Amino acid sequence: MTDRRILAPLALLAALALAAGCEPRRGSNVWVNPLDALEPALAKNPKDNNYILQRMEFGRLAMTLGCDPRAKPHLMEAFEQLGAERDNTAAALTTEQLKYYKGETYERAMLATYLGMMEYRAGQYNNARILLSRALSADRAAVVKETTPSAYGEDFGLAFFWIGRTFAKLNDADQCAIALRKAAARTERKEAGKELAADQKAAGDFEKHRIEGEEWAFKTFTDPKNPKRLMDGVVNVAALAAALGNAPAVLADAARENPVLKTTDNRAEFFTPAYQAEANTVLTIEVGRAPFKYLAGMNAERTEFGRMPVQPRTVRVYVDGHYAGQALEVLDLWDQAATQDRIAEKDAAQAAKSLLKTILDNTPYAGNVSQYWNVQGDIRHWTSLPGKVFVFAGKLAPGPHTVRLQMYDCCGNLVPRWTNTYYGIGVPNEGEACVSLVPQCEGDNRLTPELVQKAIDAGARPGIGYGYGY
Repeated sequence: MTDRRILAPLALLAALALAAGCEPRRGSNVWVNPLDALEPALAKNPKDNNYILQRMEFGRLAMTLGCDPRAKPHLMEAFEQLGAERDNTAAALTTEQLKYYKGETYERAMLATYLGMMEYRAGQYNNARILLSRALSADRAAVVKETTPSAYGEDFGLAFFWIGRTFAKLNDADQCAIALRKAAARTERKEAGKELAADQKAAGDFEKHRIEGEEWAFKTFTDPKNPKRLMDGVVNVAALAAALGNAPAVLADAARENPVLKTTDNRAEFFTPAYQAEANTVLTIEVGRAPFKYLAGMNAERTEFGRMPVQPRTVRVYVDGHYAGQALEVLDLWDQAATQDRIAEKDAAQAAKSLLKTILDNTPYAGNVSQYWNVQGDIRHWTSLPGKVFVFAGKLAPGPHTVRLQMYDCCGNLVPRWTNTYYGIGVPNEGEACVSLVPQCEGDNRLTPELVQKAIDAGARPGIGYGYGY
């Protein structure tokens, strides 16, 4: 009951309130802050089975809204309960959904990484080192079988990147170099080739439908014969697709002075202590959705991971209209989910419960009772995590800047509706700027409620057909 009541609104708000900002919004005549509405509903008792998960979801929403001070306390509460011993007798006898939820290994790693990044931004570098080290330990815990490649426990690139920068702040050059080298490494999986081929086919199909949709939208909303449907500023994106895909070095509205003083698209150079030492601006860019869970087995006793394809695969960064370099991928959470070892004891216990239930279901008299025995697996997961994480680092001129992100799919096609622009990102005269960004589809194309209604009346169905990569 608790998870439905708490997690459902958290997931909904994470999807709908991204542009709300940290300050309260005004709805009708009442000021509303989604965090104020959700925070009181969080479980107060640390023994509550969803105590950790609720704080993960709330903390992620607060971070997305730019409210680290609201996120950090609750994420730390969740982190502190990871080592607590809890009674899971009920889960052992019935459904695993009654188990005290502590997250998958990659979820625990993300929790510690987020906290480490916050400490880094606050200048608390030793605290950041400790937390990021805990993130790496959580990732290593994903490898429990001797036959599993050890590289699967050494590939949490986001944590390695930030602990590398942390070691630089602590004047530990050797550890800095090791960490950045591991951040640059890519873990190979034999299934990755098939997944890429499937994504490329999906991207090609999506591109065809996208062009058809763009052409329909342009004709529909610029037709003078239908004045009720006319909208100002409609651009024929389909006609501009080729030009937009050429990835110019300078945008049409670029500032006269180029603020980009140091940049690179070379992955080997990017992940070196020398390059990172010069970079005074670091952007962490999170896109897509995390893997999900679903039930399998005769009695839904087995939990499996489902993959959410992430449409953006290449992220190009522009600062004040000048090309500043690519943001490089450091983490794919599907890779993390797909390479963590399953716990043999848990799977065996679930299989045994399912077998016994099946036998009892087919036993006279006993079947009348056993049909109510729930042995389902646990599909709870941190729903608001991203699918992929990219990092950009470069040296920029001090001052406020406009940062534009252009995204490309796995076929190299520009995905124009994934373009997101951020204004007023400040680079200090001394020190560095570290900013986390969560771009969204339609980030630069938000419509007012009135225009959305006009589009619906014209036959548009917002959200339909967005199954690939969103």
